[in-house]
Amino acid sequence: MRGFKTYFTFLSRNKLFTIINVMGLTVTFVFILLIADMVTRQLTIDSGVKDADRIYVFTTNDGVNGHYQLGLKYQDRYPEIEDWCAYSDCAAMNCKLQDNQDVMLTVSFVKKNFFDFFSYELIEGNPKEALVSDNNIVLTRSAALRLFGTEHAVGKNVNLSFGTVTVTGIIEDIDNSIFPDVIEAFSPIENAKYNNWSVDINDTRLSNAGSAVVFFKFVEGFDPMTKIDDMTNYAKEFWWIFMYKKDLKVELIPMHDFYFSEVGLHNYLNRYDFSKVMMFLIAGIIILLMAVSNYVSMSVAQTSYRAKEMATRRLLGALRGSIFWRMIAEAFVMVVVALFAGLLLAKAAEPYAMEMLGVKLDVLGDFTWISASCWALFVLLLSFMSGFLPASILSGYNPLDVVKGTFRRKTKMVYLRVLNVVQGGLTIALLSCSIYFGVQIYSILNAPLGYEYGNVLEYPGGPVAQTKSFREEVMKLPFVKNVSLTCGTPNNGGNNNTYNVASGDSSVVFSFQVFVCDSAFLDIFKIHITENRKLADYSNAFFMGEKGYNQYKQLGFGTDRFAADGRHSNFDIAGQFEDFKIRSMLLSEEHPLLIQLLPSDSIGFPWQILVEVSDGDLGSYKQQIDDMFSSLTETPYFESKWYGDMIEDTYRDVINMNDIVVIFTCVALLISLLGLMAMNIYMVSQRKRDIAVRKVFGSTAIGEQKRLMRFSLQSIAISLIIAIPLSIMGMDAIYDLVPYGDLSRWWIPIAAFVIVSVVSLISVFFISRKATRENPIENIKTE
Repeated sequence: MRGFKTYFTFLSRNKLFTIINVMGLTVTFVFILLIADMVTRQLTIDSGVKDADRIYVFTTNDGVNGHYQLGLKYQDRYPEIEDWCAYSDCAAMNCKLQDNQDVMLTVSFVKKNFFDFFSYELIEGNPKEALVSDNNIVLTRSAALRLFGTEHAVGKNVNLSFGTVTVTGIIEDIDNSIFPDVIEAFSPIENAKYNNWSVDINDTRLSNAGSAVVFFKFVEGFDPMTKIDDMTNYAKEFWWIFMYKKDLKVELIPMHDFYFSEVGLHNYLNRYDFSKVMMFLIAGIIILLMAVSNYVSMSVAQTSYRAKEMATRRLLGALRGSIFWRMIAEAFVMVVVALFAGLLLAKAAEPYAMEMLGVKLDVLGDFTWISASCWALFVLLLSFMSGFLPASILSGYNPLDVVKGTFRRKTKMVYLRVLNVVQGGLTIALLSCSIYFGVQIYSILNAPLGYEYGNVLEYPGGPVAQTKSFREEVMKLPFVKNVSLTCGTPNNGGNNNTYNVASGDSSVVFSFQVFVCDSAFLDIFKIHITENRKLADYSNAFFMGEKGYNQYKQLGFGTDRFAADGRHSNFDIAGQFEDFKIRSMLLSEEHPLLIQLLPSDSIGFPWQILVEVSDGDLGSYKQQIDDMFSSLTETPYFESKWYGDMIEDTYRDVINMNDIVVIFTCVALLISLLGLMAMNIYMVSQRKRDIAVRKVFGSTAIGEQKRLMRFSLQSIAISLIIAIPLSIMGMDAIYDLVPYGDLSRWWIPIAAFVIVSVVSLISVFFISRKATRENPIENIKTE
């Protein structure tokens, strides 16, 4: 390190230079490390699955529809199917241990060949026999440790809601897979009906069309796409969804492509948007380039201060090449220090990054010798890029120019101005995208929903006796305004009932979203009934949303009764209500709506219990109601949520994306400001002599400041050449992610330009303030 003694001395004497560059590069490495790990993991999902290139996910053009019976039928028909597997969601189940302790266990229901099909290795147990019996269960390592205190739990028993099961295998925790990492246990799919009665593998009608995700493994060398049409025609012979939806087609998605596919998903599988991956990758590259240009700018700005040192070395016999590589080595030291600091900060920021990105990260755990080699190469390349320009300047000039005092005047600002223009353009573009994203999120969260809500808590439903007892007791609390028992809320969309209505020689499909609720539901959400026919019996009657009602009326049918054929029975039309928005504002598909109003006690098994409370100490209200719910329903594990929070959860992905863009923009602004400071420091140092001469001939300090500020503003204006097309491209990409409202936001780039210009002018003002007020004689008589 002796060779770097003068460099460390320089850094200690130029603390601003040191702090700015170390901070800029460190923050950049934090982002690069997190983004690199995220992108690498997303592009290597299920990389360890054997024969993944022959495994396809069965879907339709309407979403991921599937059923256990589907696999049986297709395997009997197509010998090209080597094997198949089924996955049926995951559920949190109450688990009683041998000491009668109650814990919650997240169980996934899968076909018995699951581990062998996907070539998952077990820590203990045989993959081919681990789920051979219905009372077998396979635990993840962390679940075994949590339940039994040891990962060697094979042979131990646990009691689930459907009976006693025996642990027959232990698997590593699920990670970097389309299967969610919250899964703690795997049970044969034969037991899925105990969690959801509609997921019955023996249901030959395939009633629940989304009860399972079916995977097919085709024989090697066979192209399954040649069978798509035949598979579609065959499905029309036995599956009701293909009979009702004439345009429905079978689709097969390769397993490795499924993670980034856009097909609709009902079951809980991991998916991600490839455009997000690319957006993060591009943002990371932009931040990196800005940090590098910032280091270059600061280094070039300091060349005049190190010129005498390098000139002395040249006069003492140092070669031009040795000066050049010395500067590259100094850049390497700076980069390595920033990398290690960034690695520590990235690990600390990992939990927050995972929450915002919506994926799991493990910056240190994912390091391999391959990734370490790539990072070493990256550091060398980055060091060369960072040090090349200042090294070229300092090694390229004649040392006599420095001795005579002409070096500073001969050094031009072209490099710095180009870098400053590029940085300004990138910053304006990022700021434009950030503002636009924020406007989109605000517009969505404040859009009219067609209904209203106040302080509403949602609790899980249950048997009639328990929910009735809870409803009666909670209504006695003075701060409780209303309680509703319901199957479905506007935010979750309720249940779907698809009806086929004959119309002439053709048929029309009505895909209703249905809410079975009591009258309190209407009061809580301020849903307006526009027509109430006051029927004597509502057991087979529904109120129709105005859209569905008008569509049905236009077909020429009477409006007293809805006449469907096939799978569902007819029902009476009880009246109309004003339509409201269900689920996300980003969903373009608008389903017609149905509401069945029943007395609270007539709703056999409500899915949700909604409790509306008055304004006040909401935290205290929630705690009191939670305690009452726990004691009256004997539900040891539950989660109550405010309805408003659930609305935000619906848009959590885009809100997190917006937060990430804001962070990127703040970092870009910081780096750009630091680079701007370097540019202005250098610009002022270069022009001190010119300023002094003009002041001698009558110029004022204010006039010189205006001149410098005008020069800076011209650079920002030139950067619009870069900023405008990048802003348009960025806002188009954001609109694709958040397709809501009007894409035209012409004022946003203007606002971004004004903000960057103001920051730039303030920076120039304070940096140039001292230089323009110095005695001009001091700058004329010295270099």
